Amino acid sequence: MKRFFVDAETDGLYGPFLSIAAMVTDENGVELDRFYASVNVSCEQLNSEWVRANVYPDLKNAEMFFDTEAEMLEAFWKFWMKHRADSICIAYVQYPVEARLFTRCVMKNTTERAFLGPFPLYDLSTLLVSKGFSFDVNIQALSGLNLKAHDAMNDVRMLASVWNKLDGE
Repeated sequence: MKRFFVDAETDGLYGPFLSIAAMVTDENGVELDRFYASVNVSCEQLNSEWVRANVYPDLKNAEMFFDTEAEMLEAFWKFWMKHRADSICIAYVQYPVEARLFTRCVMKNTTERAFLGPFPLYDLSTLLVSKGFSFDVNIQALSGLNLKAHDAMNDVRMLASVWNKLDGE
């Protein structure tokens, strides 16, 4: 099975989605496909001071830009559907952000999408605990990657690195 790693950034834990990154790899961690998108938003439009300081500066790193959250969610859903049949889906501390990401996508068309979300949505934090780590261990350090957190694609890369290190143990 392929691995579909996903991370999203929002304006506060329950706010609008600002950026979504996903990376699909084979079982050996070789990248096969990716999605990296952001919504065109100004810093002044954001509600969270923390997000202004820690997330906003990296939104410019995305590979695709959308004028609305709805457009970005729809593009992400198409990417998910392209890979869902032969992938397991993995996030890091997936509630509330990534779980809500899929819920929002499904709720746009429950008639067609009700049973198409990730089931199960695997969580790196559970794997960490099962291996004797704290669920909130510094995955930047554990990944061995020197990447800045809260850039959605960087977070996906660190997630994939740690998952691949621990999954085979």
